[in-house]
Amino acid sequence: MWTRITQRLGTPLTVVLIAGLALVGGSLAANHWEHIVGFAPFLLLAGCLIMHLFMHRHGGGHGHDR
Repeated sequence: MWTRITQRLGTPLTVVLIAGLALVGGSLAANHWEHIVGFAPFLLLAGCLIMHLFMHRHGGGHGHDR
């Protein structure tokens, strides 16, 4: 099983780093859940604005060139 995991992800160090980051991220999310929930609307708004800016570059814009 270990060889199959390392074949997909690379070296054993990569597997250990990903597992460590997952543990640290889960711990931070559990301890600071109120901050995450309070900041979520701002992240959603920022995501919408960023998607709007980047999507108009590749989708033909607002149709002004037609």
